[in-house]
Order: sequence, then structure tokens, then C-alpha cells
Amino acid sequence: MRTKFKLMLLLIMFLFTFETLASSQYDWNMVRDEDGIQVYLKEFWADHIKSFRGVIHINASVDSLLAVIMDIDACTDWVHRCKSPLLLFRKSFSESYHYQVHQLPFPAHNREFIFHSKISRSAQTGVVRTQMKAIPEFCQQSVEACSLIPKSSLVRVHHSHGYYLLEPIADNITRVTWTHHTNPEGHLPLWLVNHLIKEMPYRTLQGLRKKVFNHKYQKARLVLNAQGAITDLLGIE
Repeated sequence: MRTKFKLMLLLIMFLFTFETLASSQYDWNMVRDEDGIQVYLKEFWADHIKSFRGVIHINASVDSLLAVIMDIDACTDWVHRCKSPLLLFRKSFSESYHYQVHQLPFPAHNREFIFHSKISRSAQTGVVRTQMKAIPEFCQQSVEACSLIPKSSLVRVHHSHGYYLLEPIADNITRVTWTHHTNPEGHLPLWLVNHLIKEMPYRTLQGLRKKVFNHKYQKARLVLNAQGAITDLLGIE
């Protein structure tokens, strides 16, 4: 009986220690706090490339910020190193597929992405979430939608996913959190990858804060259904 009790105690201690180590291993660590923007990194359990998170408070409405994020053509104006954005297919207001190229510093080669985006909103809190995931096989299923993508030898990224979280804090003040993980694949030096994942959220959130004050987005207003879900976005000039 005593032996069984000891074994049970050891098992509990092991599980507790493992859980503690696992949680600390995957905690977010701040690596930059500058210009009102905090950047965090953490280990990704299935990859050697770290995930990043950027956080900023912007004096703008959720409506206006979502209008910027949904404007695929504007990607080059605020998303760091974004090039050649294309809206491929809009399934509904809240679901779409788009293409973009991510520019890498010479001598590295650029990467291309096809993203599937979904928008959701909490009726209780008003928090809006834009979820993105790389769908490299999309063009095999929808050839016509991909006809505008230029032919190239760029590496198409298979593993990339993340989200923008827009949280209303006060009247016309929104906390924006961008969390993302990408494995750029191919042979890239580790120093370059480390530099990019620190710069990407910082420069992008800087760009978003500047872009949202363009008059085009200032009158944007969400249209909600009876359940509080977004059905449209009005007021875009």
C-alpha cells in the first residue's frame, strides 16, 4: 500500500514539474518596447521558428481598423515587406482568400502566400478577430480565382497562421494584438529569421497606426445582424 502511495506521489510530482516546465517554455517574452508598441516572442511547440506577438493601443475605432485590414490592396502601405497583394476570392463578407508576396532582404528569395481569412466578432465584448491561415493548395481547387497570380519560381509558404485581435478599450481607443507564426521554409540564415520576426510586428503596427488615419477609413461603420455578427462595412470612400 505504501509503495503504491509513493508511486502515486512521484507521478503527481512528475506531472506537476512537466506542466510547469512546459508552460514556462512556451511563455511570451518581451523583446522590444518602443514607440508604444510591445513585441513578444515565444517558442512554437512544433517548429524551431519562434512565434511573434505585437501589441499597440491606437486612437481609432474597431470599425476603421478592420476597414484597413480588409483592404487587401492597401497591404503594401502598412504591412512590413508586403508586395503584390491580390484578392482571389471573397466567399462572404467575413471569409476570403488572398495572395501576397513577402519581400526578403538580398540575397534571400521572396516568399509567396495564399491566405484564407475569417472574421468573427463577440457580441458580448465587441472584440473582432481576423484569423489567417496559409492555404497553399487553394489554386488546385480554384484555378480560375488564381488566374491573376503571376507565374514565378518563388517558394510558396505552407505553414503560416495567426490573427489580428481588435479590442475596444474606450471610445475610439482600440488595443490591437497581432499574433503570428510562419515557417518561411527553404534555406534562410537564423540571424535573418530572428531579425525579421522582431521587425515584422513592430513595423506593421507602426504602419497600421499611420494608415488608419487616412480619410478613406475614418467613416467606416460595421453593420451587425441580430446576433451581433458583422455582415457589412459601410462608409468606405
